[in-house]
Amino acid sequence: MKVEKDLREADGVQDERRNGKTGGNSARSFAVLTLCAVLAMVISLGTRTFAESEGGRVYAASDGGEGSPYEEVTVPTGIAGVVSGVTDTPLSGSTVTRIGSSCEQVIVGQRVQKVTNTAADLNVSSSMENKVNELDARSITLAENPTLMSDEDYDTLLRIVEAEAGSEDIKGRILVANVIMNRVKSEDFPNTVTEVVWDNSDGVPQFSPTYDGRINEVAVSDETREAVKQALKGTDYSEGALFFIQKSAAEEHNVEWFEKDLKRLFKYGVHEFYTYK
Repeated sequence: MKVEKDLREADGVQDERRNGKTGGNSARSFAVLTLCAVLAMVISLGTRTFAESEGGRVYAASDGGEGSPYEEVTVPTGIAGVVSGVTDTPLSGSTVTRIGSSCEQVIVGQRVQKVTNTAADLNVSSSMENKVNELDARSITLAENPTLMSDEDYDTLLRIVEAEAGSEDIKGRILVANVIMNRVKSEDFPNTVTEVVWDNSDGVPQFSPTYDGRINEVAVSDETREAVKQALKGTDYSEGALFFIQKSAAEEHNVEWFEKDLKRLFKYGVHEFYTYK
């Protein structure tokens, strides 16, 4: 019985030792964890305080100058960054401090330099005024010299120019169109292109293609269309001519009438141009 009692007492002592050792280890672990937590809080608060005191600003190296060797630059973000980019855009002729990249404010350590905007101001007032005056002048000219015509008149003009000057260069074709239009404007001839071209005074046709039928047989070329277009826009080489003749293809009595009753102006290509004396 005494032996059993001694054994139980020995086991009790060992249990107390184990419990004591375990309790000591738990206490030390708790103390270490508590110390780590306190250090983490201190570091966090210190970092936040430093960031708030600096205002979230970065510094870029400067080329030097008075005062601090560093230039303080605030980096905006989000909508503020967009607004800053618009408002910071320099006006023409202004001088700005620009960090040497496509961004205005970027990475710490970039060089800063002075940049002067040398773009010239665009003054459009004089050019616009000249353009308006030009349009006014053209409007007055068109009002005084209208070239609107019916489809029939336009087709007739194309065909008579092709028939009379289809072998001439573009100036020779414009001259024939000029004579037709001069007659339309003259009080001595009908008032429309078709009437002028098909005029038959005293049984004598004014233009031979209407007599021999060539006016209805020609195929109008692009060059003739361009010549008529230029004539209707105001290109005029005619010097007021109301008549033209190709003497090599005309009857003798017609040539005599031109020489006797009309005033010769000039010759271009195969045609000679005349007006009243």
